[in-house]
Amino acid sequence: MQSSRVGKYEIWYENSEEFYELKKEIFGENCYYFDDLSFDYAQDKSMKIIDLGAHIGITVLYFKMLFPKAKIIAYEPVPANFALLEKNVRENQLEGVELIQAVVAPKTGSLVIHEPGGEGAWKSGAGIIPRGWRNIQDGAEIRVSAVGIQEVLKNKVDFLKMDIEGMEYEVIRNMGSKMRNILKMIIEVHPRKDHRIGEIEKILQLNGFKIEIKKDKSSLGRGLAHIFVTQK
Repeated sequence: MQSSRVGKYEIWYENSEEFYELKKEIFGENCYYFDDLSFDYAQDKSMKIIDLGAHIGITVLYFKMLFPKAKIIAYEPVPANFALLEKNVRENQLEGVELIQAVVAPKTGSLVIHEPGGEGAWKSGAGIIPRGWRNIQDGAEIRVSAVGIQEVLKNKVDFLKMDIEGMEYEVIRNMGSKMRNILKMIIEVHPRKDHRIGEIEKILQLNGFKIEIKKDKSSLGRGLAHIFVTQK
């Protein structure tokens, strides 16, 4: 285990290549920043953020930097990732953060996911796609707790970040009317056999959301896209 300083935060991690790439995307390129998200929220204790696929907490720290008084609920299913997520929240003395060790899925229960393993594995890529969305990571199947998306969306959510490694198609499809509880979303969409980003676009538009798609042009992210979603 090692750590690096990012702004006022000390972030603990295992894989340095993975950490520096994610740090560049999140803190450097601001891939989860909404240009029109009101800065009035910075002092608003009532703001609620949900982080689906929190990994080791880099996005949680980023959101706390932008909105220090926000309430954040972060979900992460992989035990090794969750241990670092807990450590990064604890060591940086973050307040108003709730951590839940579970995957967010269409329904509550349990789910088998694939956890990358071996030297140099990027555990941020754990998910339902065998060998990961780039088809290059060996690993093992693990069974994890699952929380249904409609349970997650019982109440109003100001901002939802989704990076759930390919299961975004099923989760978006199963939001139902609870989708209208979300003011803004950023969804990372992963390439997946028999699924296309247009499926998600159509569902969002039918539910009255305005969308903007930004494709990842980096060599490591080729094929990925982020959908920026706002209620009209």
